[in-house]
Amino acid sequence: MKTIPARTAQRHPEQPAGKIRLGVIMNGVTGRMGTNQHLVRSIVAIREQGGVPTRDGRVIWPDPVLVGRNEDKLRALAERHGIERWTTDLDHALADPNDTIYFDALTTQLRPRNVRAAIAAGKHVYCEKPIGTTAAQVRELVKVAKQTNKVFLAGQQLRSMIQLGEAVRKIHEGAIGDILFVKAQRHASSDLPYDGSSGD
Repeated sequence: MKTIPARTAQRHPEQPAGKIRLGVIMNGVTGRMGTNQHLVRSIVAIREQGGVPTRDGRVIWPDPVLVGRNEDKLRALAERHGIERWTTDLDHALADPNDTIYFDALTTQLRPRNVRAAIAAGKHVYCEKPIGTTAAQVRELVKVAKQTNKVFLAGQQLRSMIQLGEAVRKIHEGAIGDILFVKAQRHASSDLPYDGSSGD
């Protein structure tokens, strides 16, 4: 595996006055979900909107470094979305104290080892679900994370949706009567057919 020169991975754009730079190591973003949901619809969208304003008038500016195994894919993805930093060397990225957050969208089998490395490097961690392939792996990662003062979060953000909370509230209030059966399904443009096994 070829690793790009350290200067490319380590170069940080100058931080304009009033901007709070937020260095994010994004591992596994060359896949469909990593690219579309987490890079394009989140980080890139925030940057296109000028960052996230704070109460004191400043702006939080996400500065990602894209990490992956395929140099060509990383380079193309970075160029397409105006991202200045990318690397195939995760250890090098984790060693940078200016990047304080680690995001993981790798396949589940690869996730535990890399999440452990990020925790050991002192990073805040946000990762896709599930965070491991076995209950023992998950328990071990949570135990290690609790020994730090960093945030460790799995991607369960849908449970915080206003619409879902409202539905739960109405159920508890008895608005729809006794519940005898529930079938839940998430619909998105890239989901499997609703009438197939994914709908059961």
